[in-house]
Amino acid sequence: MRGPMNDTSKVIIRCTGCGAANRIPADRIGMAAKCGKCHAELPTDPAAAEPEASYKMRCTECGAKNRVPGGKINAGAKCGKCGLLLKTEELFTPQPIMVNDSNFETMVLKSPLPVLMWAWAPW
Repeated sequence: MRGPMNDTSKVIIRCTGCGAANRIPADRIGMAAKCGKCHAELPTDPAAAEPEASYKMRCTECGAKNRVPGGKINAGAKCGKCGLLLKTEELFTPQPIMVNDSNFETMVLKSPLPVLMWAWAPW
């Protein structure tokens, strides 16, 4: 069964001007195309057809989930709900990290990324 979500004959390319998602037929990649919203030229080279890496981060203040494009990770990403800056530097923190009583709230409870915690006791 083929539906609009399973259609592999089209590639979605984002407009660099307005950010709108445009469906381009796969056989037209490399040819001239314009954005359906702002009519700007679309980058239809094969490299532009590759999906851009993005990161999902949770805001440490309001808890909202945010998608941050990989190309804008160091550009000061803001939360879409409360507008505060996201802690994108957490993506580059060396792993694993030591957690204790004094930093448990900031490192685990308010972490913008999912946390996998392993606890050990000497007794």
